Amino acid sequence: MIATLWTMFGGAGLLTKVIAIGVLAAGLLVAYGVWHHKVYRAGYDRAISDIAAADTRAIQRATNARAAFKTCRDSGRKWDQATGACS
Repeated sequence: MIATLWTMFGGAGLLTKVIAIGVLAAGLLVAYGVWHHKVYRAGYDRAISDIAAADTRAIQRATNARAAFKTCRDSGRKWDQATGACS
């Protein structure tokens, strides 16, 4: 690729060739940066989504456990912390 560019700018001076290669390198770097950011962002969004789903499930389990405890206490029985059951 560099050889092709070198041939394209065969009549140009060394400074022009160096600038052209620098512009090409900068363009590739920007393209890589944009791609990398998109991949990073997609991974970040997926992680946040997975955490939210786990949080939702944990909240539901806690709500269910609290309801079982409250039902036990409201019925006048005692909650056994060791077994996690009403006695």
